Amino acid sequence: MGRPSPYHRRVPARFATVDDFLAAQTAERRVDVQALRELVLEADPALREVIKWNSPSYELRGQDRLTIHAAGRGPVRLILHLGVTRAEDKTRAPSFTGDPHGLLTWLSDIRASLTLPGPEELAHRRTRIVAVIRAWLAQP
Repeated sequence: MGRPSPYHRRVPARFATVDDFLAAQTAERRVDVQALRELVLEADPALREVIKWNSPSYELRGQDRLTIHAAGRGPVRLILHLGVTRAEDKTRAPSFTGDPHGLLTWLSDIRASLTLPGPEELAHRRTRIVAVIRAWLAQP
């Protein structure tokens, strides 16, 4: 059995709403976060958007499944995860098969990262990215 998820630790609330989060971002970051938001909501409009871990996060049927990571200086990323109740194992390979084009970078057996590509590359990968998000959300 793996170690408990690092998501269990409490992060002090900084933003009350997604609008608050966006207002605190640079113009470039805002554009990138908005691009990821559009991809996520295109994948499943039923997702509930909330602030969790001081970032826009998405719940499906009450379970945390996706979080936008825009902190720091690196690229904006979408973190695909299976909530906070499953222990993750960083030494075990993932069983997810919904990424035939290798868009995800695996962080553990139940958590992956998708880096937002630049605008031109995003135009070419949009359909594939949405398909990966849909496949991720279809997992139990």
